[in-house]
Amino acid sequence: MIDRIPLPFLKYLNIDWGGPSTFSILMMLGFLAASYVLPKELERRGLKPDHSDWILLLGILGTLVGSKIFFIFEIWDQIFVETPGFDGKYLYPLTHWHGFPGRMALWNNLFSGSGLVFYGGFLFGILFITLYMKYFELDIPSYLDAAVPSMAIGYAIGRLGCWVSGDGCYGFATDLNIPLLVFDYHGAHPSGVPVWNTPLIESIVSFAFFAYFQFWARNQHFKKFSLGAQYLILHGFARLMVEFLRINKAVFPFFDPPSLVNIPNAEQNPDFLSQYYWHGFSQSQWVSIAIILAGAYFLVKWKLWEKESAAA
Repeated sequence: MIDRIPLPFLKYLNIDWGGPSTFSILMMLGFLAASYVLPKELERRGLKPDHSDWILLLGILGTLVGSKIFFIFEIWDQIFVETPGFDGKYLYPLTHWHGFPGRMALWNNLFSGSGLVFYGGFLFGILFITLYMKYFELDIPSYLDAAVPSMAIGYAIGRLGCWVSGDGCYGFATDLNIPLLVFDYHGAHPSGVPVWNTPLIESIVSFAFFAYFQFWARNQHFKKFSLGAQYLILHGFARLMVEFLRINKAVFPFFDPPSLVNIPNAEQNPDFLSQYYWHGFSQSQWVSIAIILAGAYFLVKWKLWEKESAAA
C-alpha cells in the first residue's frame, strides 16, 4: 500500500519528510466533497447556505477531537496498567509522555496523526454542529437532514484512505477469494495473509447510502429529520455488521479470546491472526446499537416514514 506520496526533490533540500499522507489526502477530499454538496442542499431546501462553512469546520473539529478521545478509551487498558497505588496506575501515564515502558502512551497517542475512531468523531461532530445551530436558533432537524448526503459521501471517500494507506483497519483472515473485498497486504502489513478488506466494504456501502439519500430519499418529502433517523439506522447497522469481520477488542467478551501466551508479537503474527475470531461486541458495535436504537426511537415517535405534501 502507499502510506505517503514520495517527493524526491525534498532530499535535495535536506528535508527529512516522507511526503504527504495518502490517508490525510483522501480525508481532505472527503471534506471537500462534503463542502460541495452541503451548501447546494441547504439552498435547495430554502435554508441558509452561509452556515455551511461553519457546519463543516465544526464537523472537522468534532471529528478530530472525538475520534482521538474514543481511541484513548479503546486502548485504555493498555495505557493505565495494573500497578500498586493510584500514583503508579494513573499519575504515571499523565506525567510521562511515553507512558509505561513498552506500553501504549496517553499523550503520545492523543496527539499523534494515527489512531482515529470514527464513531467518536461522528458523535462529537454532531454535538458541535448541534450546539452551533442551537446558538443561532436554526431549524436543527432540517439542517441535519440536509447534511446527511454530505456525511455519507465524506465518509465513503475518507474510508478509502484507510485502504490506500494500509493503516490497519483490516478484518479477520479468510480463505475466500473475493476480488477487492478480500485483500492481501503483500508484505505491506505484518499480518502477511489475505484478510477481509473492511475499509473498502464500508466505503462501498457508504457510496450506496449517498446515492440513496442524494438521488431518491431527499425528493420524497419525508417529515423533518426522517433522513437523519434513516441515516442513523442504516449506518449503524452497516457498521455493526462490518465489525463482525474486523479485528477489534471486545468491550465485554462473550467468549475467551485467543491466548497471547508464548506467541511472539502476537498482534502481528499471521498464525495468531488466522486463529482470531469474534468473541464479543466491540466499542464500535455498542455505539452502533445505541445509534440504531436512537434512530428507530425518533422514527417511531414522530412517524417519520410518513410524507408531507409537496406544498408543505
